[in-house]
Amino acid sequence: MNYYDEYSVGHLVLPSALLAHFDKLFPSAFDFLVWLYFYENREIAPSDIATQTGKSLNDVNQAIDRLAKFGTMKVALLERDGEMETFFDTRPAFQKLDQLVTTGSSELTQPQQEEGQLKTLVSMFEAEMGMISPVQMEELRAWLFEEHYDFQLIQQALREAVLNRKVSLNYIKAILRNWKNDGVTSLHDVEEKQSERYQNKSNMTNESFYIPLEGPWDN
Repeated sequence: MNYYDEYSVGHLVLPSALLAHFDKLFPSAFDFLVWLYFYENREIAPSDIATQTGKSLNDVNQAIDRLAKFGTMKVALLERDGEMETFFDTRPAFQKLDQLVTTGSSELTQPQQEEGQLKTLVSMFEAEMGMISPVQMEELRAWLFEEHYDFQLIQQALREAVLNRKVSLNYIKAILRNWKNDGVTSLHDVEEKQSERYQNKSNMTNESFYIPLEGPWDN
């Protein structure tokens, strides 16, 4: 799953890659600040951003225009309750970031790629658990580079723990071990298992509501 997909499903913490490619994503620091306001609240008014940043409304509108031209934000008009409203979409920044990361990945050494993965993972875990300790960080490093758990698989295990309201490294590690014992080694395997379970439940439901076409009620 890429940055755009993570954002779409609500699991994204701003990745370190955003800063690594800052100059290719944002025309200026103020433009990034404006983008960040819309990232946190899509429905915030430009006038509110002007008030909170101490800038003029014209400065904010110019930043919006630059972001749109830079391909980092999309401005659209949507109809809501019979009225037209302006909608500020920050997702294009992540689409552009995915392209930059994919294009530039071959230029990075393996240690650089691994450290990038670890930093992203730490950010995601801290978003759910709070600040993690050096010992916990070493645990995450071990999952990635010693036990060789797939990066996306660890992310999925974190999501499962959040959904079950049991966010701890021990619980997440238990999920990973259970998956490994079941032959699950990738996110695709998890999705297939979930699909199989859904299909089995569906079949059981259909069987429980099956009514024979012939019976004593026909006599």
